[in-house]
Amino acid sequence: MSDYIKRGNLMWEGSRMMLPEHIQALRNRNREVTKDPKPNLNDYELTELGFVAMESLNYTIDVRIIYWNNGYDTEISGVIDHIDHQLHQLKISGEWIKINDLKSMERIE
Repeated sequence: MSDYIKRGNLMWEGSRMMLPEHIQALRNRNREVTKDPKPNLNDYELTELGFVAMESLNYTIDVRIIYWNNGYDTEISGVIDHIDHQLHQLKISGEWIKINDLKSMERIE
């Protein structure tokens, strides 16, 4: 066998490189693959979230909310300041969160 066949692909090993555009495209693809789907809560779960939200609003009880934000879970805690029934969103710690994006809500004792 000749030396070329024995070396296999070693002759081209040093010339492998990736363009910055390729690296960015791979990072974007990996980011897209790891995204979570938007939550779809049933009526029972929405009712439970509503009870906790109203308790926080009426009695200034701290809550921890986990919500969907562009494919990733985000956690925020505080007291719910306002609930907008027309736009289906609530305000906690100065941030508006859509009710359809909520994943869970629990009281902080």
